[in-house]
Amino acid sequence: MADAPTSLYFYSPSLPASILFTVLYSLTLTYHIYMTILAPCQGKYRRIGHFIPLVIGAVHEVAGYAIRCASVQNPKNIPLFAVSATLIVLGPVFVCASLYLLMDRLIWGTTTPADKKPFPFLFMRIHPRWLPRIFVTLDIISCLTQASGSAIASSGDWEGSAKDTGTGVLVGGLVLQVVTFATFLAIVGMFHFQSRRARKTMDDGVRVLLTGVYVSGFFIMVRCIYRVVEFALGVDSYVFTHEWPLYVLEATPMLVAFIVLGWYHPARFLTRETSG
Repeated sequence: MADAPTSLYFYSPSLPASILFTVLYSLTLTYHIYMTILAPCQGKYRRIGHFIPLVIGAVHEVAGYAIRCASVQNPKNIPLFAVSATLIVLGPVFVCASLYLLMDRLIWGTTTPADKKPFPFLFMRIHPRWLPRIFVTLDIISCLTQASGSAIASSGDWEGSAKDTGTGVLVGGLVLQVVTFATFLAIVGMFHFQSRRARKTMDDGVRVLLTGVYVSGFFIMVRCIYRVVEFALGVDSYVFTHEWPLYVLEATPMLVAFIVLGWYHPARFLTRETSG
């Protein structure tokens, strides 16, 4: 663990690892910008506004690891350290937002075979149109909470009252994110199960996209749980004082999630009616 006077890190950070993930995330960002913004403008794919937040999340990831490269070379610089840590923590929030916005399109892409009307899936008497709004609102609250907690804790060099206050706020935001995302996955699974049980007609694109949601959701959940455990255990824990968990349980799972959501990009699979 690095000495406090010479470094803000609790270990000797790796510059090559930061550079590697900056490059890898840059590649995924480029692809998602193409699929979400450029290709639809060229008429090659349908316009899917639901994934704009995901692009923003990818920007956060690239910026976070790029700034981390600078921070590693100047480990006593508090602004670099704080901004990098905050961007990396917040990136997944925007990815979740895209999945929440996609939820009603998946539900309305499932119809009754007789009259081709949308499958009237209800969760606790909540209309499908309201589900994305509720989840996005919770996502925004989680985002603001995590940003505040990370900024407070890192600005105080993760020491003293600033550390305790910031960590508590950050953990609260992360727990909210985990609960919200777990509930989302449960609702999607419930909808999928009810659709098959009722023998509803599910659009082929929706069926494919559900696979992408499940796979990416697993990796996002791994990352979210890691972050809760990391900050809940405190800055003196093994997870916080070693760098490999950051790359194995944060950077890699989110990178896989971006790749999966790129492969299962809704612009490729949703019909015009479903994506409208």
